[in-house]
Amino acid sequence: MAADQAWLELGDVPVLRVYRWTEPTVTIGYAQNLSKLADALPGWPVMRRWTGGGVVLHDNDFTYSVIVPACHPWSQTNPLDSYRLIHASLASALDDGSRLAGPEDLIEAPFCFVAPAMHDVVRGKVKVAGAGQRRGKLGLLHQGSVQQVMLEDDFWSRWASALAKDVVITMEMTTSMLQRAEELRAKRYALTMWLNDREDELK
Repeated sequence: MAADQAWLELGDVPVLRVYRWTEPTVTIGYAQNLSKLADALPGWPVMRRWTGGGVVLHDNDFTYSVIVPACHPWSQTNPLDSYRLIHASLASALDDGSRLAGPEDLIEAPFCFVAPAMHDVVRGKVKVAGAGQRRGKLGLLHQGSVQQVMLEDDFWSRWASALAKDVVITMEMTTSMLQRAEELRAKRYALTMWLNDREDELK
């Protein structure tokens, strides 16, 4: 979570960031009430995202972020359009019959992957990809999860090439990003008050 925010704050080009979890973990959306959800959650570590959306169980899923800084015109894309465009491209890259969810697929529930939202990615009646977004003066942050599918080793590089004309693969953040991510971790994402009440120690 901290790394995504650091990329958004300090990056100057759009980024497709892909990562896995070191242990089964729950993430909850920015606006969700943890106390109301607690009894329904597994006994896994819980993190609050900076983006919206519902509860996501991260256990052998594929997690990614599309990060677009404010200096790039695409960060000004209408929220519904950006969600639709990213997921339409993802569904096409999956190439397994996946499609965008329509009105007939929608379900209201706090758990993301049992409740398709408009323009999530579904295969039949199964939701296979969803995301939450945050946008503001820093740009666009789209945090997504792909579940219940098998991905080839080159899937992410192929999808990146579908999203952008020029793709550079990097395994490292800059020193300034690493430093900012550590500050964000310590002063926001690692805090109980952020998890419970969305409060932090950032100035």
